[in-house]
Amino acid sequence: MSLDVYLYGERIGTLFPAGENDYRLAYTPERIAEFRPGTAVLSNSLPSSDQPYSADASRAFVEGLLPEGMRRTKLAGELGIDPGDGYALIAEIGRDCAGGVSFLPEDEPGPGSAPHEPAWLGDDELEELVTPPPSRLLDPDRKQRMRFALAGVRHKLSLVRAHAGGAWAWPDVSLPSTHIVKPETGEYPELVPNEMFCTTVAREAGLPAVPTSIETMAGQPCVVSERFDRSGEGLETKRFHQETFCQALSFAPDAEEGSAEADGPGFAESCGLLRAIGESDSVTTLLAAAFTNYILGNGDAHGNNFALMIVHDGALLAPFYDIASTAVYGDPVHRGMVIAEDYAEMAYLLELASICEEAEIDFEHCRRIAANVSARIGAALETVAERAREEGWYAPVIDGIVELASDRALGLGYEVQY
Repeated sequence: MSLDVYLYGERIGTLFPAGENDYRLAYTPERIAEFRPGTAVLSNSLPSSDQPYSADASRAFVEGLLPEGMRRTKLAGELGIDPGDGYALIAEIGRDCAGGVSFLPEDEPGPGSAPHEPAWLGDDELEELVTPPPSRLLDPDRKQRMRFALAGVRHKLSLVRAHAGGAWAWPDVSLPSTHIVKPETGEYPELVPNEMFCTTVAREAGLPAVPTSIETMAGQPCVVSERFDRSGEGLETKRFHQETFCQALSFAPDAEEGSAEADGPGFAESCGLLRAIGESDSVTTLLAAAFTNYILGNGDAHGNNFALMIVHDGALLAPFYDIASTAVYGDPVHRGMVIAEDYAEMAYLLELASICEEAEIDFEHCRRIAANVSARIGAALETVAERAREEGWYAPVIDGIVELASDRALGLGYEVQY
């Protein structure tokens, strides 16, 4: 059975099986006629075409919407499907995805169908899902529970909130999620205050990062982030399209570990993408984000953690998200647009010169970005740490991040001030 592909509530194409664990995307004739050939529709890597896309091109986009690692394995196990079968998985959970896209079996009504009462979460259900590790994800008596596509390996929820401080509901094809909720998982101690602190420092330093707060839900601290790929509020929220750098550049998230594709895209591809869509000025912002990640010790600078917002006349660099220090745990994750050669090492001018060559930017410009970010982050660290104490979300991990980031900000600042 094929899947209908919707964008902004309108059917734009079909996703259909093309062999074992393979599938292909094809646009509808109406959508093809609406745009000139080559116009980006669903993705920069999937422009308007009258031919179905290859399995590789289709998978790069769809797999970029789906969970990874043990979260994917657990979800697939409860659904009774092969974890490697992305087609079967998107058929089950594709009603609410990142961006403006939804996937529905062809016999199901689309997003314009009559609205129904939201599926509100009860206290027991919420407690079951935010207490690590959750005993189960799905519930056969709650058909809307966990039926959303959210990428990454970390356990998290995509939920609807009618108004600030109000109750939570499950999203559906006609009810877009409004927030992403990340409880503690137990894998990394105090990851919730870690992400809250790092994201707030980035915002304090002037970077466009997602609005984030810490809320206690069913007795558990959770990072709660407003979705930047939504417009409007509460039950009137509308989907707003986006795609990650990996999707835009057709980098498959399930690439072989250690391959260039698994580690990328790097500065060359990412900066080239921004220039190709007419966002050359955003190269400076992207480099500022890379230096911020370095100083805070966030080694997960993969293209899945950078995105474009798709607007009516092109695309824009999206706010930054998933900012947390991995180096504070001694975690050697070090991939994507990283600054130093090793997660535990300081950055040097030679490495900056290499980045300049990859990104095709002037060295003096890069040096000024690094100096500016070092000064701003260095000033923001104590300010945000004090705020954490005043607002009641301080945790000991913050002291470790402040120490690490202060040393890196000072060292980088010294390296580029000559």
